[in-house]
Amino acid sequence: MCRHRRVRLGDLLLAGVLSLFGGCAGMVRTEGTSGPIAWRVIDLATVTRTIQGVPVETYDFNLVIRNVGDRGLTLTKMHRTVYQAGSGQPGHSSADGRWELRPGAEWKFPLYSYMKCTASQGCLQRGGAQPMWQIIFTGADDQNRSIEARLDITLPPQHTKTVDLSATRRNPSAEPPPGRA
Repeated sequence: MCRHRRVRLGDLLLAGVLSLFGGCAGMVRTEGTSGPIAWRVIDLATVTRTIQGVPVETYDFNLVIRNVGDRGLTLTKMHRTVYQAGSGQPGHSSADGRWELRPGAEWKFPLYSYMKCTASQGCLQRGGAQPMWQIIFTGADDQNRSIEARLDITLPPQHTKTVDLSATRRNPSAEPPPGRA
């Protein structure tokens, strides 16, 4: 005789949501392949930038793409969507260009994201946020055939180093010599 246990729909949904959050928090994807494009993320860093007159901590990285196919490629559009957990709507931007990649050639794109707070009561610090990027390159190969490469990137939650690029920098000549306070 089989015994069936009744499971409430709410319990199933809760278990699904918890497994989703538990699985995503540790997921990192910093390399992959899409069609003739192999890609990898390098040089992760936290950088202070001044954006619209306000110092902002950005999460910077370089995206390196490589043509792993046997045909030359000319990419003409890069569409970016950035998702930040808890920050509302994703950010979108596009860039037109002419990025030519012969077989085996690479191109490096410096990219960054940040969280913008628009709440009147302030925002919670979201240290360890894990940005997710979707980048779609479009263009054509050397036989004028259309190509599209979709990159799904999930950055690690830990920032690796801090670099200050803001306009207000400390004067290094005003610092005491090493070993003196």
